[in-house]
Amino acid sequence: MNSKLSFAYPLLPHEVLRAVRSFVEQDKIDEIRLRAGGKVSLTVSGKDMLLDLRTGPEDVMNCFKTAFSYSLHSHPKELRQGSITTQGGNRVGFCGKAVIENDRVESVCEISSVNIRIAREIFGVSDEIVGTCFSERPCGLLIIGPPSSGKTTLLRDISRVLGEKYSVSLIDERGELSAMYDGVPQNSVGSLTDVFFLYPKAEGIETAVRSMSPKIIIADEISGQDDVNALFYAVSSGVKIITAVHGVSLEQVSKKPGLDLLIASGAFEYAVILSENRKSEVVKIV
Repeated sequence: MNSKLSFAYPLLPHEVLRAVRSFVEQDKIDEIRLRAGGKVSLTVSGKDMLLDLRTGPEDVMNCFKTAFSYSLHSHPKELRQGSITTQGGNRVGFCGKAVIENDRVESVCEISSVNIRIAREIFGVSDEIVGTCFSERPCGLLIIGPPSSGKTTLLRDISRVLGEKYSVSLIDERGELSAMYDGVPQNSVGSLTDVFFLYPKAEGIETAVRSMSPKIIIADEISGQDDVNALFYAVSSGVKIITAVHGVSLEQVSKKPGLDLLIASGAFEYAVILSENRKSEVVKIV
């Protein structure tokens, strides 16, 4: 059984817990979904299946509140973003009635669905890439791939390996890299790695350079000009950067505004191109 699954047990209503614990292929469970008034579903090896169990609004709300340790006011950002990391590194997503303030979602009430995503760490997926790109010293690395191609999994494993050799600052804006819980990473991110958990990416990068003197900064998915500017700041400060971007080729992402200048500046010595089947190709840039 995936040991992370057991951390989801306290979130589940009794009947659902009994069904999950008796499920033959527990190690293949990716998600557990509870819907108010609806049937419970499991995602197993990427395929959805319904259980002959229904959960009421109270069950869903209790699961939601337990994920927040009954302290909703302490997690305003997670309420806005629609998910929270729980002990063990599992991610609990939720939806319901939006609470709107100043034309943006500030919170959620009347929770209608909860999705427990079971965390998985895949050790060793970066071995070949690290051996090729980091055999002698730190360098800049850009990971390129479409959604669900394994960019986050690869970044996490790179952090785990390089964080045993170098001072690394991990900018974990969405909480998916470190799965921090009560200040402790639930995922293996490296003994020399410092985690900036839920920081906006640009602010986290700039703060890391000023406060932690890293040799390497790892950040997931460049998404705008502010991120690019922060990465320029890190590079100009002598820090190597490892980050990811949506795309299918180096040629394609080299045309993106801002990122084109970052690539042309020599910030990245290598690029890794990922495909949807999670195969990788290492390309030397400079």
